Amino acid sequence: MQQELVLPAGQIDAGRAGLADVSDDALVARTRADPSAFAILYERHRLAVYRYLRARTRSDDAAADLAALTFERALAGLDRFRPSGGGFPAWLLRIARNAAIDAARRDRGTRSLDDLAPLAQPAAADDPEAAAVRAAELDELRRHVRRLGEPAAEALALRYGAGLSAREIGAVIGKSEAATQKVLSRALEALREVYRGPA
Repeated sequence: MQQELVLPAGQIDAGRAGLADVSDDALVARTRADPSAFAILYERHRLAVYRYLRARTRSDDAAADLAALTFERALAGLDRFRPSGGGFPAWLLRIARNAAIDAARRDRGTRSLDDLAPLAQPAAADDPEAAAVRAAELDELRRHVRRLGEPAAEALALRYGAGLSAREIGAVIGKSEAATQKVLSRALEALREVYRGPA
């Protein structure tokens, strides 16, 4: 079950008034004067942040908690944002990345009961066997991605979890667009080889 991240409707409605088509950079400037404008930034980027963090965590709840922490830190640190290097989405996902790294360090060596959730309670599945197979396939894919190493796993999570372009991913991980594209290409080829098997 994917947990949806929401702000109270009043905050979002107040933020929407005339600001829906405004650029991220303009909204950041507006938020510095009126924090309620942050609701639009939140609404625009919440799913990308959540999806990225879901690719980095073991449960929906952990991803939702880290997403909330990400937006809390972003709002508190908005004065440090500079519109360059991928813009607001890249800056926001760097915050999410740091939150995920911090959480992984704290949780190293522990396993959550949520790890067993797909097997114990198949989400919206009528067929428990199919849900168990799907959970096993996802676990296998996660293991293969982790074996690629941190830069590749990170780039894949940002590409397919957050939907960022190579340029935006490069801004998050500190690489050029060309180097990022090379990391993505090599990671995808390595995964193809794993699933293709020996010739």
